[in-house]
Amino acid sequence: MSRPSQLILFLSPVFFHFSPFNLSAQLSDEFCQNLKDFGKFYTNENSPALQSAKLFLSYQHQIGHIDGTDNSGQALDDSFEEFRRVWVGVSGKVANYWKFKVVSQVSNDRNAYPGDYRQWGHETFRAANITFDADLFWNIDGLESLEIGYGRRTGRMADEWQRSSTMIHCLERSSFSNKLWLYDKEKGNPLATWIKWTAGKHTFDAAVFSGTYDDYLGGWEDSKVFYGSWLGDYSQGSSFDSLEYWISYYQQEGLVSEDRLAGGNEWALSFVNRIENGPWALHSTLAWGDNGEQSNLNREGSFAGFVLMPMYWLKDQKMKVVSRYLYQESNLSEGLKLNSRYGPLADTRDTSIDLNSGRGDQHQGIYLGLNYYLCGENLKLVSGIQHDELKSMGDTQFRGWTLGTSLRLWF
Repeated sequence: MSRPSQLILFLSPVFFHFSPFNLSAQLSDEFCQNLKDFGKFYTNENSPALQSAKLFLSYQHQIGHIDGTDNSGQALDDSFEEFRRVWVGVSGKVANYWKFKVVSQVSNDRNAYPGDYRQWGHETFRAANITFDADLFWNIDGLESLEIGYGRRTGRMADEWQRSSTMIHCLERSSFSNKLWLYDKEKGNPLATWIKWTAGKHTFDAAVFSGTYDDYLGGWEDSKVFYGSWLGDYSQGSSFDSLEYWISYYQQEGLVSEDRLAGGNEWALSFVNRIENGPWALHSTLAWGDNGEQSNLNREGSFAGFVLMPMYWLKDQKMKVVSRYLYQESNLSEGLKLNSRYGPLADTRDTSIDLNSGRGDQHQGIYLGLNYYLCGENLKLVSGIQHDELKSMGDTQFRGWTLGTSLRLWF
Protein backbone atom coordinates (compact mmCIF):
# COMPACT_ATOMS: atom_id res chain seq x y z
CA MET A 1 0.00 0.00 0.00
CA SER A 2 1.33 3.47 -0.89
CA ARG A 3 2.32 6.02 1.78
CA PRO A 4 -0.52 8.44 0.89
CA SER A 5 -3.03 5.57 1.18
CA GLN A 6 -1.63 4.60 4.58
CA LEU A 7 -1.91 8.22 5.73
CA ILE A 8 -5.54 8.48 4.65
CA LEU A 9 -6.44 5.23 6.42
CA PHE A 10 -4.53 6.35 9.51
CA LEU A 11 -6.09 9.79 9.84
CA SER A 12 -9.53 9.64 8.20
CA PRO A 13 -11.46 8.06 11.12
CA VAL A 14 -10.17 10.74 13.47
CA PHE A 15 -10.96 13.66 11.20
CA PHE A 16 -14.34 12.27 10.22
CA HIS A 17 -15.34 12.23 13.86
CA PHE A 18 -14.01 15.71 14.60
CA SER A 19 -14.74 17.35 11.26
CA PRO A 20 -16.90 20.46 10.94
CA PHE A 21 -19.52 18.28 9.23
CA ASN A 22 -19.99 16.20 12.36
CA LEU A 23 -22.20 18.43 14.51
CA SER A 24 -21.68 16.29 17.60
CA ALA A 25 -18.05 17.46 17.66
CA GLN A 26 -19.01 21.12 17.83
CA LEU A 27 -18.61 22.28 21.42
CA SER A 28 -20.45 25.28 22.78
CA ASP A 29 -18.77 28.58 23.55
CA GLU A 30 -19.83 28.13 27.17
CA PHE A 31 -18.12 24.74 27.39
CA CYS A 32 -14.91 26.11 25.88
CA GLN A 33 -14.87 29.11 28.21
CA ASN A 34 -15.44 26.83 31.21
CA LEU A 35 -12.56 24.64 30.06
CA LYS A 36 -10.28 27.65 29.66
CA ASP A 37 -11.18 28.89 33.17
CA PHE A 38 -11.30 25.45 34.78
CA GLY A 39 -8.06 25.83 36.73
CA LYS A 40 -8.90 29.22 38.25
CA PHE A 41 -9.76 28.46 41.85
CA TYR A 42 -8.95 31.69 43.70
CA THR A 43 -9.25 35.41 42.88
CA ASN A 44 -9.23 38.29 45.36
CA GLU A 45 -7.57 41.46 44.09
CA ASN A 46 -8.20 43.18 47.42
CA SER A 47 -6.17 40.65 49.39
CA PRO A 48 -2.74 41.98 50.44
CA ALA A 49 -1.28 38.45 50.36
CA LEU A 50 -2.61 36.20 47.58
CA GLN A 51 -4.47 37.90 44.70
CA SER A 52 -4.95 34.90 42.39
CA ALA A 53 -4.13 31.23 41.96
CA LYS A 54 -4.67 28.86 39.05
CA LEU A 55 -4.07 25.16 38.44
CA PHE A 56 -2.35 24.08 35.22
CA LEU A 57 -2.74 20.86 33.24
CA SER A 58 -1.29 19.89 29.87
CA TYR A 59 -2.40 16.49 28.61
CA GLN A 60 -1.26 15.18 25.22
CA HIS A 61 -2.02 11.64 24.10
CA GLN A 62 -0.25 10.69 20.89
CA ILE A 63 0.00 7.84 18.40
CA GLY A 64 2.70 7.67 15.74
CA HIS A 65 4.21 5.49 13.05
CA ILE A 66 7.62 5.50 11.36
CA ASP A 67 8.52 3.82 8.07
CA GLY A 68 11.88 4.14 6.34
CA THR A 69 15.37 2.75 5.79
CA ASP A 70 18.64 2.99 7.73
CA ASN A 71 22.18 3.55 6.41
CA SER A 72 22.41 0.00 5.06
CA GLY A 73 19.03 0.12 3.33
CA GLN A 74 17.37 -2.03 5.98
CA ALA A 75 13.70 -1.23 6.50
CA LEU A 76 12.33 0.04 9.81
CA ASP A 77 8.59 -0.04 10.45
CA ASP A 78 7.20 0.61 13.92
CA SER A 79 4.22 2.18 15.70
CA PHE A 80 3.91 3.95 19.04
CA GLU A 81 1.27 5.06 21.52
CA GLU A 82 2.25 7.35 24.36
CA PHE A 83 1.33 10.06 26.82
CA ARG A 84 3.37 12.66 24.96
CA ARG A 85 3.07 15.19 27.75
CA VAL A 86 1.37 15.20 31.13
CA TRP A 87 2.30 18.32 33.04
CA VAL A 88 0.62 19.67 36.18
CA GLY A 89 1.27 22.89 38.00
CA VAL A 90 0.06 26.02 39.71
CA SER A 91 0.58 29.74 39.10
CA GLY A 92 -0.53 32.86 40.88
CA LYS A 93 0.06 36.40 42.07
CA VAL A 94 1.17 37.35 45.58
CA ALA A 95 1.82 40.63 47.40
CA ASN A 96 0.55 42.59 44.37
CA TYR A 97 3.92 42.68 42.57
CA TRP A 98 5.06 39.04 42.52
CA LYS A 99 4.03 36.14 40.30
CA PHE A 100 4.97 32.49 40.64
CA LYS A 101 4.72 29.47 38.33
CA VAL A 102 5.54 25.82 39.03
CA VAL A 103 4.96 23.09 36.41
CA SER A 104 5.99 19.47 36.97
CA GLN A 105 6.45 16.84 34.27
CA VAL A 106 4.81 13.73 35.72
CA SER A 107 4.83 11.22 32.84
CA ASN A 108 7.92 9.15 32.06
CA ASP A 109 6.56 7.96 28.72
CA ARG A 110 8.78 9.73 26.21
CA ASN A 111 11.02 6.69 25.74
CA ALA A 112 8.43 3.97 25.19
CA TYR A 113 10.81 1.05 25.19
CA PRO A 114 9.53 -2.53 24.92
CA GLY A 115 7.91 -3.84 28.05
CA ASP A 116 6.36 -2.06 31.00
CA TYR A 117 8.04 1.34 30.96
CA ARG A 118 5.11 3.67 31.63
CA GLN A 119 5.80 5.40 34.93
CA TRP A 120 4.20 8.26 36.81
CA GLY A 121 5.68 10.76 39.23
CA HIS A 122 7.68 13.98 39.24
CA GLU A 123 10.50 13.83 36.68
CA THR A 124 11.59 17.43 36.38
CA PHE A 125 10.21 20.97 36.45
CA ARG A 126 9.23 22.48 33.11
CA ALA A 127 8.94 25.78 34.98
CA ALA A 128 9.68 26.81 38.56
CA ASN A 129 10.14 30.54 38.85
CA ILE A 130 9.10 33.77 40.48
CA THR A 131 8.91 37.19 38.80
CA PHE A 132 8.71 40.73 40.11
CA ASP A 133 6.59 43.34 38.29
CA ALA A 134 9.07 46.22 38.58
CA ASP A 135 7.14 48.52 36.26
CA LEU A 136 4.03 48.30 38.41
CA PHE A 137 6.10 48.83 41.56
CA TRP A 138 8.11 51.83 40.30
CA ASN A 139 5.72 53.12 37.59
CA ILE A 140 8.52 53.79 35.13
CA ASP A 141 7.75 56.25 32.33
CA GLY A 142 8.21 54.94 28.79
CA LEU A 143 7.85 51.28 29.68
CA GLU A 144 4.83 49.06 29.18
CA SER A 145 6.37 46.32 31.32
CA LEU A 146 9.52 45.49 33.31
CA GLU A 147 9.96 41.97 34.72
CA ILE A 148 12.76 40.61 36.89
CA GLY A 149 12.80 36.85 37.35
CA TYR A 150 14.60 33.87 38.85
CA GLY A 151 14.05 30.14 38.39
CA ARG A 152 13.63 27.58 35.65
CA ARG A 153 12.38 28.88 32.31
CA THR A 154 12.71 28.33 28.55
CA GLY A 155 15.64 29.68 26.58
CA ARG A 156 13.86 30.70 23.37
CA MET A 157 15.69 30.87 20.05
CA ALA A 158 13.67 29.61 17.06
CA ASP A 159 10.10 30.62 16.19
CA GLU A 160 8.77 27.25 17.33
CA TRP A 161 10.20 27.89 20.82
CA GLN A 162 8.42 31.26 21.05
CA ARG A 163 5.29 29.39 22.07
CA SER A 164 4.51 26.73 24.62
CA SER A 165 4.11 23.08 23.60
CA THR A 166 0.39 23.61 24.23
CA MET A 167 0.30 25.98 21.24
CA ILE A 168 2.79 24.66 18.67
CA HIS A 169 1.42 24.26 15.15
CA CYS A 170 3.05 20.95 14.16
CA LEU A 171 2.96 17.55 15.81
CA GLU A 172 6.58 18.05 16.92
CA ARG A 173 8.96 20.98 16.79
CA SER A 174 11.53 20.77 14.00
CA SER A 175 14.91 19.20 14.69
CA PHE A 176 16.68 22.47 13.83
CA SER A 177 14.56 24.42 16.31
CA ASN A 178 15.36 21.80 18.95
CA LYS A 179 19.08 22.11 18.18
CA LEU A 180 18.93 25.80 19.07
CA TRP A 181 16.89 25.25 22.24
CA LEU A 182 18.71 25.79 25.56
CA TYR A 183 17.79 22.42 27.06
CA ASP A 184 19.57 20.78 30.00
CA LYS A 185 21.01 17.26 29.87
CA GLU A 186 17.60 15.73 30.72
CA LYS A 187 15.80 17.76 28.02
CA GLY A 188 14.24 20.16 30.51
CA ASN A 189 14.30 23.94 31.00
CA PRO A 190 17.29 25.26 32.98
CA LEU A 191 17.74 27.61 35.90
CA ALA A 192 18.10 31.29 34.99
CA THR A 193 18.00 34.85 36.22
CA TRP A 194 16.66 37.49 33.86
CA ILE A 195 15.25 40.91 33.16
CA LYS A 196 12.65 41.53 30.44
CA TRP A 197 11.09 44.81 29.39
CA THR A 198 8.79 46.29 26.72
CA ALA A 199 8.93 49.85 25.40
CA GLY A 200 6.57 50.66 22.55
CA LYS A 201 6.97 48.10 19.78
CA HIS A 202 10.21 46.71 21.24
CA THR A 203 10.62 43.87 23.77
CA PHE A 204 14.05 42.96 25.20
CA ASP A 205 15.03 39.86 27.18
CA ALA A 206 18.44 39.46 28.87
CA ALA A 207 19.26 36.35 30.90
CA VAL A 208 21.99 34.17 32.35
CA PHE A 209 21.29 30.41 32.34
CA SER A 210 22.97 27.68 34.38
CA GLY A 211 24.05 24.38 32.85
CA THR A 212 23.81 22.59 36.21
CA TYR A 213 21.11 19.92 36.08
CA ASP A 214 18.82 19.04 38.97
CA ASP A 215 15.41 17.36 39.17
CA TYR A 216 14.23 20.38 41.14
CA LEU A 217 15.80 23.86 41.08
CA GLY A 218 19.57 23.34 40.63
CA GLY A 219 22.57 25.61 41.19
CA TRP A 220 25.38 27.41 39.37
CA GLU A 221 28.27 24.94 39.53
CA ASP A 222 28.69 24.24 35.80
CA SER A 223 28.49 26.12 32.49
CA LYS A 224 26.93 29.57 32.11
CA VAL A 225 24.97 30.78 29.09
CA PHE A 226 24.59 34.50 28.39
CA TYR A 227 21.42 35.18 26.41
CA GLY A 228 19.79 38.21 24.82
CA SER A 229 16.87 38.80 22.46
CA TRP A 230 14.95 41.62 20.79
CA LEU A 231 11.40 41.40 19.47
CA GLY A 232 9.96 44.13 17.26
CA ASP A 233 6.23 44.27 16.59
CA TYR A 234 5.70 46.27 13.40
CA SER A 235 2.09 45.23 12.82
CA GLN A 236 0.64 48.69 13.31
CA GLY A 237 0.94 50.72 10.14
CA SER A 238 1.90 47.72 8.01
CA SER A 239 -0.20 46.05 5.31
CA PHE A 240 -0.35 42.84 7.40
CA ASP A 241 -2.49 41.82 10.36
CA SER A 242 0.72 40.86 12.15
CA LEU A 243 4.37 41.62 11.33
CA GLU A 244 7.11 40.70 13.80
CA TYR A 245 10.90 40.42 13.74
CA TRP A 246 12.93 38.70 16.41
CA ILE A 247 16.69 38.35 16.91
CA SER A 248 18.25 36.21 19.65
CA TYR A 249 21.78 35.16 20.59
CA TYR A 250 23.53 33.13 23.25
CA GLN A 251 27.13 32.41 24.21
CA GLN A 252 28.03 29.44 26.44
CA GLU A 253 31.09 29.25 28.69
CA GLY A 254 31.85 25.82 30.11
CA LEU A 255 34.08 22.77 29.90
CA VAL A 256 33.22 19.52 28.15
CA SER A 257 33.42 17.84 31.58
CA GLU A 258 30.68 20.11 32.99
CA ASP A 259 26.90 19.99 32.63
CA ARG A 260 26.10 22.15 29.59
CA LEU A 261 23.01 23.36 27.79
CA ALA A 262 21.93 22.79 24.17
CA GLY A 263 24.17 19.74 23.82
CA GLY A 264 27.24 21.92 24.43
CA ASN A 265 26.68 24.53 21.68
CA GLU A 266 29.23 27.31 22.12
CA TRP A 267 27.05 29.98 20.52
CA ALA A 268 23.99 30.46 18.30
CA LEU A 269 22.39 33.40 16.49
CA SER A 270 18.86 33.30 15.09
CA PHE A 271 16.61 35.60 13.05
CA VAL A 272 12.84 35.08 13.06
CA ASN A 273 10.13 36.69 10.94
CA ARG A 274 6.38 36.21 11.40
CA ILE A 275 3.82 37.49 8.90
CA GLU A 276 0.08 36.93 9.21
CA ASN A 277 -2.69 38.31 7.01
CA GLY A 278 -6.26 37.03 6.94
CA PRO A 279 -6.20 33.23 6.77
CA TRP A 280 -2.53 33.12 5.74
CA ALA A 281 0.61 33.05 7.89
CA LEU A 282 4.31 32.50 7.23
CA HIS A 283 6.76 31.95 10.08
CA SER A 284 10.48 31.59 9.35
CA THR A 285 13.71 30.98 11.28
CA LEU A 286 17.28 31.42 10.01
CA ALA A 287 20.19 30.56 12.33
CA TRP A 288 23.90 29.77 12.67
CA GLY A 289 26.03 28.43 15.48
CA ASP A 290 28.95 26.38 16.72
CA ASN A 291 28.71 22.94 18.35
CA GLY A 292 31.49 23.75 20.80
CA GLU A 293 33.96 21.27 22.25
CA GLN A 294 32.67 17.67 22.19
CA SER A 295 34.05 14.33 23.39
CA ASN A 296 33.52 13.09 19.81
CA LEU A 297 35.49 15.38 17.48
CA ASN A 298 33.18 14.58 14.54
CA ARG A 299 30.37 16.35 16.44
CA GLU A 300 32.18 19.67 16.70
CA GLY A 301 32.28 22.39 14.05
CA SER A 302 29.75 24.92 12.81
CA PHE A 303 26.12 24.49 11.81
CA ALA A 304 23.46 26.50 9.99
CA GLY A 305 19.91 26.07 8.82
CA PHE A 306 16.45 27.51 8.28
CA VAL A 307 12.80 26.62 8.84
CA LEU A 308 9.83 27.88 6.77
CA MET A 309 6.29 27.33 8.06
CA PRO A 310 3.37 28.44 5.82
CA MET A 311 -0.12 28.04 7.35
CA TYR A 312 -3.67 28.58 6.16
CA TRP A 313 -7.06 28.56 7.97
CA LEU A 314 -9.51 26.37 6.02
CA LYS A 315 -12.19 27.31 8.55
CA ASP A 316 -11.44 30.34 10.71
CA GLN A 317 -10.30 29.36 14.21
CA LYS A 318 -11.45 25.76 13.58
CA MET A 319 -9.37 23.98 10.93
CA LYS A 320 -5.84 24.88 9.83
CA VAL A 321 -3.44 23.43 7.25
CA VAL A 322 0.18 23.60 8.42
CA SER A 323 3.26 22.94 6.30
CA ARG A 324 6.93 23.18 7.13
CA TYR A 325 10.27 22.82 5.37
CA LEU A 326 13.57 22.59 7.25
CA TYR A 327 17.15 22.38 6.10
CA GLN A 328 20.24 22.16 8.29
CA GLU A 329 23.89 21.36 7.68
CA SER A 330 27.21 21.10 9.51
CA ASN A 331 30.81 21.17 8.33
CA LEU A 332 31.65 17.94 10.22
CA SER A 333 30.26 14.45 9.62
CA GLU A 334 28.17 14.21 12.83
CA GLY A 335 27.66 17.90 13.56
CA LEU A 336 23.86 17.74 13.65
CA LYS A 337 21.13 15.36 14.80
CA LEU A 338 17.91 14.12 13.25
CA ASN A 339 15.94 14.56 16.51
CA SER A 340 13.19 12.30 15.20
CA ARG A 341 10.92 11.29 18.04
CA TYR A 342 10.29 7.74 16.84
CA GLY A 343 13.46 6.94 14.89
CA PRO A 344 15.64 6.31 17.99
CA LEU A 345 12.84 4.29 19.61
CA ALA A 346 12.55 2.03 16.57
CA ASP A 347 16.36 1.71 16.64
CA THR A 348 16.22 0.65 20.30
CA ARG A 349 13.54 -1.97 19.68
CA ASP A 350 15.44 -3.53 16.77
CA THR A 351 19.20 -3.77 17.38
CA SER A 352 19.86 -4.65 13.73
CA ILE A 353 18.87 -1.11 12.68
CA ASP A 354 21.74 1.40 12.37
CA LEU A 355 20.86 5.09 12.14
CA ASN A 356 24.37 6.30 13.09
CA SER A 357 22.81 7.56 16.36
CA GLY A 358 20.70 9.90 14.22
CA ARG A 359 23.85 11.90 13.38
CA GLY A 360 24.90 13.45 10.09
CA ASP A 361 26.03 16.63 8.35
CA GLN A 362 22.97 17.39 6.18
CA HIS A 363 19.28 17.03 6.95
CA GLN A 364 16.10 18.17 5.28
CA GLY A 365 12.50 17.49 6.20
CA ILE A 366 9.09 18.44 4.87
CA TYR A 367 5.89 18.33 6.93
CA LEU A 368 2.19 18.58 6.08
CA GLY A 369 -0.46 18.63 8.78
CA LEU A 370 -4.08 19.38 9.57
CA ASN A 371 -5.20 20.75 12.94
CA TYR A 372 -8.75 20.84 14.22
CA TYR A 373 -9.54 23.19 17.11
CA LEU A 374 -12.50 22.10 19.22
CA CYS A 375 -11.91 24.83 21.84
CA GLY A 376 -9.15 26.93 20.37
CA GLU A 377 -5.71 26.01 21.73
CA ASN A 378 -7.29 24.52 24.87
CA LEU A 379 -8.64 21.42 23.12
CA LYS A 380 -7.45 20.41 19.67
CA LEU A 381 -6.45 17.55 17.43
CA VAL A 382 -3.04 17.83 15.73
CA SER A 383 -2.12 15.43 12.91
CA GLY A 384 0.65 15.38 10.36
CA ILE A 385 3.12 13.49 8.20
CA GLN A 386 6.81 14.28 7.70
CA HIS A 387 9.48 13.00 5.32
CA ASP A 388 13.13 13.20 6.47
CA GLU A 389 16.44 12.52 4.80
CA LEU A 390 19.64 12.55 6.86
CA LYS A 391 23.08 12.27 5.24
CA SER A 392 26.66 12.07 6.47
CA MET A 393 29.50 12.69 4.00
CA GLY A 394 27.09 12.02 1.15
CA ASP A 395 25.81 8.69 2.53
CA THR A 396 22.17 8.42 3.59
CA GLN A 397 21.78 7.56 7.28
CA PHE A 398 17.98 7.67 7.34
CA ARG A 399 15.26 8.23 4.79
CA GLY A 400 11.62 7.78 5.70
CA TRP A 401 8.19 8.92 6.81
CA THR A 402 6.79 9.72 10.25
CA LEU A 403 3.09 10.30 10.81
CA GLY A 404 0.95 10.77 13.87
CA THR A 405 -2.07 12.20 15.61
CA SER A 406 -2.30 13.83 19.02
CA LEU A 407 -5.21 14.91 21.22
CA ARG A 408 -4.11 17.97 23.20
CA LEU A 409 -5.85 19.56 26.15
CA TRP A 410 -4.72 22.25 28.57
CA PHE A 411 -6.07 24.81 30.99
